[in-house]
Amino acid sequence: MGYKEQLPSSDQSKRLFFALWLDDNVVQKINQHVLKYFFDCQGRILEKNNWHITLAYFGAAAANTQDCLEEQAEKIKSQPFELNLSTCGFWHRPKVAWLAPIEIPAAFKQLTHELQNVIQPCGFKPEIREHQPHITLVRKAKQEPAISEVEPVNWQVKQFCLAESKTYPGGAQYKVLKSWDL
Repeated sequence: MGYKEQLPSSDQSKRLFFALWLDDNVVQKINQHVLKYFFDCQGRILEKNNWHITLAYFGAAAANTQDCLEEQAEKIKSQPFELNLSTCGFWHRPKVAWLAPIEIPAAFKQLTHELQNVIQPCGFKPEIREHQPHITLVRKAKQEPAISEVEPVNWQVKQFCLAESKTYPGGAQYKVLKSWDL
């Protein structure tokens, strides 16, 4: 995941990213069977409508960049795949607790690689480190979730999207701008 050089803050710039957005069924399963293990993290649990897996973070972008990203995303030819979300974890430095797939399918890796390559003409600069797909469930976490693995939540991934991040006093809110079927 990379980012474009940060632009000055203005009403015309947007913080954009590509993601896999959880469907209602997956959100419900996480809420009913997984989230209870994250209460001990002592942080802020993210709103369910913000749960996603980031594929490529573009960052602050000029208004016309969205058009470029959408045009380039049309070129993606990937297959649907399944993610089995079962690994719980915590990263100290960003202070986030997360849920992730125990195995990353080849189709996910292909989608991420293809997407990150195709959006480079829009100014995207990929990171060198390996992508670690996860769903952030808790921000400002002080400790790990109660357990490290849960019964898998199976997710049939059939599309990806371009989303916008806006920051408010209560935290970031995300909005899906456009989706593409796999």
